[in-house]
Amino acid sequence: MTPLRPAQAAILEYTGGTMGIAAVPGSGKTWTLSQLAVSLIRDGRLQPRQEVLIVTLVNSAVDNFRQRIAGFLREEGLLPGLGYRVRTLHSLAHEIVSQTPSLAGLETSFSVVDERIGDAIMSGAFSAAYSRYERLLQDYLIEDLSEFKRQQVLEQVLPDELKRVVGNAISHLKNRRVTPLQLRERITSDSPVLVHLAADVYERYQHGLDTRGAVDFGDLITAALKVLELDPSLAEGLRQRWPYVLEDEAQDSSALQELILRHLVGEGGNWVRVGDPNQAIYETFTTAHPRYLRQFLEKADVKRELPNSGRSGLPIIELANELIRFVREDHPIVPMRAALDLPLIEPTPAGDPQPNPEADACQVGFDFRGDSPEQELDRVIASARRWLVDHAEATVAVLVPTNSQAAKVINALEEAGVPYSDALLRLTTSTREAAGALSLILQHLARPEAVKPLLMTYRVWHRRVLGEAETLEGQDRMDQHASLLEGCQQTELFIWPAPGATGLEFADEPLPSAAADYLGRFREQLQRWHGLVLLPIGELLVAIAQDLFAEPEKLAMTQLFAEILSERSQFHLSSERRPATLDDLRRELVVIARDERKMQAIETDKTGFDPESHCGEVVVATMHGAKGLEWDRVYLLAVNDYEFPGGHSDEPSRSERWYVRDRLNLEAETMALLEAELDQTSYQEAVATKEARRDYARERLRLLYVGITRARQELLVTADVGPRGRNKPAVAFEALQTFAQASGDSTESDR
Repeated sequence: MTPLRPAQAAILEYTGGTMGIAAVPGSGKTWTLSQLAVSLIRDGRLQPRQEVLIVTLVNSAVDNFRQRIAGFLREEGLLPGLGYRVRTLHSLAHEIVSQTPSLAGLETSFSVVDERIGDAIMSGAFSAAYSRYERLLQDYLIEDLSEFKRQQVLEQVLPDELKRVVGNAISHLKNRRVTPLQLRERITSDSPVLVHLAADVYERYQHGLDTRGAVDFGDLITAALKVLELDPSLAEGLRQRWPYVLEDEAQDSSALQELILRHLVGEGGNWVRVGDPNQAIYETFTTAHPRYLRQFLEKADVKRELPNSGRSGLPIIELANELIRFVREDHPIVPMRAALDLPLIEPTPAGDPQPNPEADACQVGFDFRGDSPEQELDRVIASARRWLVDHAEATVAVLVPTNSQAAKVINALEEAGVPYSDALLRLTTSTREAAGALSLILQHLARPEAVKPLLMTYRVWHRRVLGEAETLEGQDRMDQHASLLEGCQQTELFIWPAPGATGLEFADEPLPSAAADYLGRFREQLQRWHGLVLLPIGELLVAIAQDLFAEPEKLAMTQLFAEILSERSQFHLSSERRPATLDDLRRELVVIARDERKMQAIETDKTGFDPESHCGEVVVATMHGAKGLEWDRVYLLAVNDYEFPGGHSDEPSRSERWYVRDRLNLEAETMALLEAELDQTSYQEAVATKEARRDYARERLRLLYVGITRARQELLVTADVGPRGRNKPAVAFEALQTFAQASGDSTESDR
């Protein structure tokens, strides 16, 4: 068996009561929690039919725990599979509710909708409600919008934003255990429009679930808690069955999740919670918050730490620790000093089986030269290319704050011919390309009279069907033909020429035969697609994809897009507003192509992602998506004061929208308005926006900490001035750069 570190050995001395464990990145918390479960089983602390319950966050962690515990039990000569049960919080809640669903007001045959179906129901509910409030919502728009721009925002941009805002508001209402009826009873005709919109959508959304005999994940949590409260005998029976509860990733727990586990543990029960508040990077506008773990750590019978990490070399450990120290002691905005917690990271003890990389092999670099984002990216790509020449057997990652930035990195790597992997991105480049191409064609079919969609469709056809745009000659030919089509002011006469006409009469002079041939073939393709527009949207999409794509993965993705758009169409048709148009459905594909909606059904499977299997290529990921992983060299891009704001309450953040007056954060204001209505307290506009800015800035500091601690040996941090040239390096960037230079670790040797 792997020898224990002193901190791990202290945890395995646990015999009962409450124990809180603060674990640093790379400290082996899953390994330690698995060992603790085995020690409780091995030492005879369970009665027949009793089990240790391990609760974790995601399904991939469930499999990881099961495999580890089974392996450790075999090493002890015990039977694997006995004496323990591993559950996600949601699967645990489902198991509880299934005992007596009637107590939660559910039928025995209730079902749980996944995020995709839930989002479709939400889309229908929102579409039905939005038009009632559109006029009043104009008060939230900036004044100097042209009439055209105002209508565009009201009809296309604002609905997408408000649907997301209301969806998160409904999650918070469920977390407060407020039903649609209870919310409706609290509000009056004078309540703000955002409150009425949220209440209306909440009622329609919940009705959509109820008519299907279904619940969403939020309902599942509240239903489980209700069953435990109304059936004390069930709660006691579960305590007897699971006398020990071990909880992983507790920094991402919510108030209701914590209450469920408190019911399972009972007064004076046995509960171990492990997590790292410094890696709580999903807090803003979710029901999760690291304060629940912090409070537990303060009150637990026993507090332990897992401070040792063998992941990184000492210069990187010291940099991560300096970030904690700077934030806690010297951050210029005092409220920001609560963003990060102790303990500091400690290297592994001498003789540890996971020794830290040698300090001499490590380097830390900071680079700010007043570059634009494009120049910053060019420097990083050039650096990565040089590094890969001599490190083909090592791992490297480029980590960025957002998915849209990751897409730009992918494009730059492709153009530079540098091998890469996008397997950690929520939507792969291939998925975005497929959704983008299909959305452009739907835009043309929805607006066949418009020239611009026709030009874009020609480019898609030329690339996808002819495949010629991959060469310079093919690119030139595509540009020439698109330029010719730009002169076509009556597109319908091009697509469907009059008898005896060629459809090319729009040209000032006869077209070269080659150009006429290409455009004639394009017309035939358009006529085929226009002949399919009366098909159901799913069948139309699949038919277009069969003409466009040869890659099996893109065809498979299109099948999923077809299902999603078919659901959207059905929900639109059942709403009070109007049937879905092609343009409505096209916008859904645009949302997917921009990666603005969680599409779990088409995500790359990240379970078991192994950086070691990507040696010799650059892994591109967001800093969020990189959590739990590590690479020999890590680039952190765009660490400027826009992506990582300093925490000034008057400093607008990324989550605020340009078209909203006074830079109000609609999500924060909606939450505050609902709280004021529910608690009968006063509301002052913009207070919630200012606090949201600080919440966001605190979370971004934790995200920077996560990014830094992904690196084993080499960490290179860059900043840019943003697309408008207005940004500076983040406050934390400057503090860490100064620290690294003073300690002699900083280098720009290969930049």
